[in-house]
Amino acid sequence: MALRPLELRDVAAALERELGGAVVQKVWAPWPERLELELRQPGRTTRLRLSVDGPGGRVSIIEARTVTAEKPSPWLLRLRKELVGRRVAHLATPGGRELRLELVRPGSPARSLVAELGAPGALLLLGEADRPLAAAEGRPRPPRPPSPFPASGPPSRLPAVEGLALARAAEALLGAQEEASHRAAARRARLQPLRARVQRLVRTREKVRAEAGRDAEAEEHRRLGELLRHHLSEIPRGAAAVRLTEWTEAGARDVEVPLDPRLAPKAQVDRHFHLYRRLSRGSALARERLAQLDGEVAAAEQAVREAETSEETEAGTDVPRASPSRRKAAAVHRPYRVFHSADGHPIWVGRAGADNDALTFQVARPHHLWLHARGLPGAHVVVPLDRKEEVPPEVLLDAAHLALHHARGGGGSRGEVAWTRARLVRRVKGGAPGQVTYSGEKVLSIRVEPERLERLQRSRETP
Repeated sequence: MALRPLELRDVAAALERELGGAVVQKVWAPWPERLELELRQPGRTTRLRLSVDGPGGRVSIIEARTVTAEKPSPWLLRLRKELVGRRVAHLATPGGRELRLELVRPGSPARSLVAELGAPGALLLLGEADRPLAAAEGRPRPPRPPSPFPASGPPSRLPAVEGLALARAAEALLGAQEEASHRAAARRARLQPLRARVQRLVRTREKVRAEAGRDAEAEEHRRLGELLRHHLSEIPRGAAAVRLTEWTEAGARDVEVPLDPRLAPKAQVDRHFHLYRRLSRGSALARERLAQLDGEVAAAEQAVREAETSEETEAGTDVPRASPSRRKAAAVHRPYRVFHSADGHPIWVGRAGADNDALTFQVARPHHLWLHARGLPGAHVVVPLDRKEEVPPEVLLDAAHLALHHARGGGGSRGEVAWTRARLVRRVKGGAPGQVTYSGEKVLSIRVEPERLERLQRSRETP
């Protein structure tokens, strides 16, 4: 578990004594829950780690930074711009789960880094008077009220050492546990799509196997067709059934044949032979497909076995936490374009049918705002919001413009856009990817403002 409040206070106090006046030389943000600073003092370089991940939340000293191959995020670029060259002025714990690092530079307003440990954790960059400047995830916001320090609690798990040694002990206590948790999560994330593929193929194989076993049904239609053809004159029009004599090896027997009252006698015969040919052809094709599916299932199961025994993920170090957040969706392919409102609020616009589906049902959280041009096919639009946060009117209007602009047939000067919470959007059963229904919607009628649309187009992030 994370550092306990009293442990966090002790480590922060030790770092305050050791790192006062240290200059920030480098900044790394391997993923949103972790921040690392390289601090320089005369004769000494120290690497400070702030981790707000639930099971491993801590402040600690590390020997080597986390190495990742990802491009610098906007969050990291902002931190480097604001913090490099500043000196550590103060490091303290305003609460039992919060750490605050104040950094100064002559002739420049002070900046503060706030780490909120726990689940969910947060890393915030603040300006003067705690003005929100940036956040590792989500919109910039003020820090939360400090958590109280307990009057008493379990004893500290850290050894009785002083200075930077205490912060190194915090890393030794929680670092290995956190990395093991990350590796296990990454391994699950690697195996999950492989196992899901096996399950999909097995379900498909069962359906195809049922289709391949319809020869008996096809033969029954052929038999009834032959029987009706030999007794064509005995078939009454408009009847729901007819009783006919069928000659078999065992002799004559009466057979009641169901009829379609809407069809003429000859059409009754044609109908059975048509069903016979269709089912026979479908069964033959299904048998061919079944052999192919057997091979695909075997290959998919082999891929799972190889992945389960692979040491590729377990052998690595500093593996990022796999989670269903928008970071994971963006790791391989980001299914949306990012625009920004006038105040910098991000707006996500889906790219195509399958990407719309991924944006709405994998990336968007239930409390996010979801928009779509009313009555027109087109992009899904999502406005990420904090829980219980109301969308600012200008952000809503910007998002509505984007929804209308990215709808097919929505190039007019007016239009209507429906908006609701993402949790109220549902896939259409059997529909194409991106085809949805929704409830609880409100409708916004807008007159397109070309200047607003032009500003939004300029705000688009490059992938």
